Amino acid sequence: MIKVGVIGAGHLGKLILKQLTELSDWFNIIGYYDNNPNLCSIDNEMQAWNSFLDSSSLIKACDALILSVPTSFHYIYAKQILFLGKHLFIEKPITDTLEEAFLLKNYSDGKPDIIVQVGHIERYNPAWLSIKDLSLEPKFIEVHRLAPFNARGTDVSVILDLMIHDLDLILQLIPHEITEIRANGVSILSQAPDIANARIEFKNGAVANVTASRISMKKMRKMRLFQQNSYISLDFLERKSRVISNSLFQTEMISPAFNDYNALKEELKSFAEAIIYKRKPIVTADDGVKALQLAFNIIDAIQ
Repeated sequence: MIKVGVIGAGHLGKLILKQLTELSDWFNIIGYYDNNPNLCSIDNEMQAWNSFLDSSSLIKACDALILSVPTSFHYIYAKQILFLGKHLFIEKPITDTLEEAFLLKNYSDGKPDIIVQVGHIERYNPAWLSIKDLSLEPKFIEVHRLAPFNARGTDVSVILDLMIHDLDLILQLIPHEITEIRANGVSILSQAPDIANARIEFKNGAVANVTASRISMKKMRKMRLFQQNSYISLDFLERKSRVISNSLFQTEMISPAFNDYNALKEELKSFAEAIIYKRKPIVTADDGVKALQLAFNIIDAIQ
């Protein structure tokens, strides 16, 4: 059983602790650390887990750490975790800057026995899982990821907050060199862009048009793929996919909704499996760096 700790016990950290509790066959929760020492008195639910007074003590007591602090603190804690030889699950985006991302990747590459997994949770969405074994060579991808405003997460732009989910998936779908990026974005309720659109062109001729907004009236997380003789739509919110092909005849496939499926739980379980079975995680540090690099290229195009 893996001795695990969580650094950062805010909204997401608390959800992670709850899912780790349900994965008791895989994880033994040692405790958590948060820079708010009064968290237990503020939130009675947090008393279910041991609170550590400093991150170093928690890291030393664990085999693996889940990092769910604000992005600007990712590199500081991740470096400490890897230096002490512990496995690391780090939420997306992998770091706050590209320089930090490359340093972290290079450091993890030098420790091949240490698992580093990045939390791009849409890789575990049933809509995505339902198509991952299909023959996919999209010529055009259209994406809309919209959400109402939430002050949590506005420490970064909407590109790093929301769009990066889809950038990671697009890079899986089109593993070719990017030749051109055109983008625009505007700030409405925060200092960073709150709504943005990017057109990404690839060397093989494929194009991805991506829109992300955190100032919309309702949620939407949809991706549409157009390729030779088929159309595929993914609804990440409803966790469904629809595939229509037109070769000799037309067929249609709609994925089930997986109502009892929890993507966060499956993501954490896959982290445990990577550690125990000593295998490559589904989302590697290299994947995290590539998604972040594309995100910053889009930010540069906007500026």
